[in-house]
Amino acid sequence: MALQIFFQVQILGMDDFLVAGSTLAAGAAELRAASEELPLRFLSENGLSPMLLGTATLGQFMLVLPEESKDSAVAFFTAAAAELAPKGLRLIWAATENLGTWKLIRTRLDADLEQRAGAPGAPSFEAYAAAEPAAPAEPIAPGRAVLRGDVDNFSRFLSGAESIETHIERSLMFKSFFEGELARLPAERASVIYSSGSGFALSGNFGDLIEIAVETRRIFELFVTENLKESPGPEGKTLSMALALPEAGDSEAQVYTRAGVLLDEAKTLMRDGFHLLGRTIEWKQVPEASAIKDLAVRLVKEFKCSTQFIGELLSFYPEGQTGRRGVAKYDRPWRFHRRLAVTLDPSERRARSKDFVKTRTDLAGEIIGKNVGQARLRPTGRVALEWAARLAAPAGSPAQAG
Repeated sequence: MALQIFFQVQILGMDDFLVAGSTLAAGAAELRAASEELPLRFLSENGLSPMLLGTATLGQFMLVLPEESKDSAVAFFTAAAAELAPKGLRLIWAATENLGTWKLIRTRLDADLEQRAGAPGAPSFEAYAAAEPAAPAEPIAPGRAVLRGDVDNFSRFLSGAESIETHIERSLMFKSFFEGELARLPAERASVIYSSGSGFALSGNFGDLIEIAVETRRIFELFVTENLKESPGPEGKTLSMALALPEAGDSEAQVYTRAGVLLDEAKTLMRDGFHLLGRTIEWKQVPEASAIKDLAVRLVKEFKCSTQFIGELLSFYPEGQTGRRGVAKYDRPWRFHRRLAVTLDPSERRARSKDFVKTRTDLAGEIIGKNVGQARLRPTGRVALEWAARLAAPAGSPAQAG
């Protein structure tokens, strides 16, 4: 029986390639073709079965080849690397014999890929990228945002597989999950930038994206609970996300890049977190923020309060606080209630309305908690107020657009 080899290929420079193109979706489609069609073309041109493609997801794929096909693979992907280099992409690969346990094989592949990733490319994709600057992109449409999600410790989850079969099964399972869930999204709610085995990116109205984020995470939790019952450890079982809003004049690519930065920050701060409107919060806190947002919006829409009070409340929060412990003291609770009452236009004496007083009291209680001795500004309050400010702002204003 002929010796088999594992031949893994990775595409580097994907984020830079995406943001340099005419649109993110067009760039993602080209990356998908390079990740899925390129290995199938190699197999077809060499008379090999397409079944030898073990895994293929955005940015990487693995082939299981007879040893005598190694030279052909190296020649084919060297030529492919030269074709991709002018686009700012770099193709690297690693190959090893099917000898030893899968963990040993995986270790050899990873070490080889890591060494090649740090080595200078030939030809240099950095030089080509610098020589072909992208044309200025159009600003993102008003009210649009970008949502990015990533499975926590996905690489570690894959590397924990005991066999190549388990590795392929895990990779395809997550890829199918994201592709299936994102395919169900109505086009008017969100546009899929990309989906892969480890995550996804969407663009859409920021309110719709928040709802999609919450629902996707809920279904993901059910998915891993059902499919990873026997898998030890937390790797691959949680999902972190980040939502980025545009600043004045931003293109979709710039918002996408910012979402990536925020996602990295969220994953550094906590596993299974959501960076939303300036804070990284736990998923269970999103409904809390939504409830506070509804109270604030009601004061504006129903009781005709000025939106200025939202800005006043936001000013209570020190800048730069993030995370689950991102709270600050605000003296005694009664002082906060009094300040809120003053802020909400007492000259019109809306306090005569019991419903108004209850809404105002509920809002204060949700923001500072129920501690009767010492108020603490809850991080969900900051998220909720930012959320409410965008919903309550007059149509066409910068707050509503961004």
